[in-house]
Amino acid sequence: MGNLRVQVQYKDGKYPYFFDKELNITGIGSRNKGRAIYTSGKLVKEENGKSYMDFEQISPITVKLQNAKITVTQSGTLVIKPEESSTLYVVEIPGGYRGSPTTEILYGDCQKTSILMSPAGSLGVIEHLWCNGNAEFLYSISGRTRTAGFENLIELFGENLNGRIMIKDGNVKVIYDEELDKLLNDS
Repeated sequence: MGNLRVQVQYKDGKYPYFFDKELNITGIGSRNKGRAIYTSGKLVKEENGKSYMDFEQISPITVKLQNAKITVTQSGTLVIKPEESSTLYVVEIPGGYRGSPTTEILYGDCQKTSILMSPAGSLGVIEHLWCNGNAEFLYSISGRTRTAGFENLIELFGENLNGRIMIKDGNVKVIYDEELDKLLNDS
């Protein structure tokens, strides 16, 4: 599926970071206000005088970063650092127009960030789940899907806009209908 490149900036000329709003995985919704994610300089690449990070896109809603994990400082700052044999997954769940996603982590070491589609978030919210390794969570999406730019929500997250997402050993599975999925996969 290719790579998703985000530009890295430096706080005080020393601490590399990027804004989560720059990590546009699904291409759904505008991105107005996000959160700074700090990263180790070991994960930053340089090209033509620009600093960046490459995330590998493994599904239409998920990217991953090999040999990395996310941690939270005591003050709540998110930091991506190198960790041998670890994989950091980032799942994007956009809300519909004027809506937002709701997620419940069932298992896994995950952190959530929210991106506002307008300065106050009245046009909607996009949620990123940053998971160290395997994880599973429930999602529910509110908002309009018939508005221009939001048509792909149904294709990516099902007609009911709620279900379960499982990340296991590098694979991402979206289950739109638990009962139907179980019946069809058991036969």
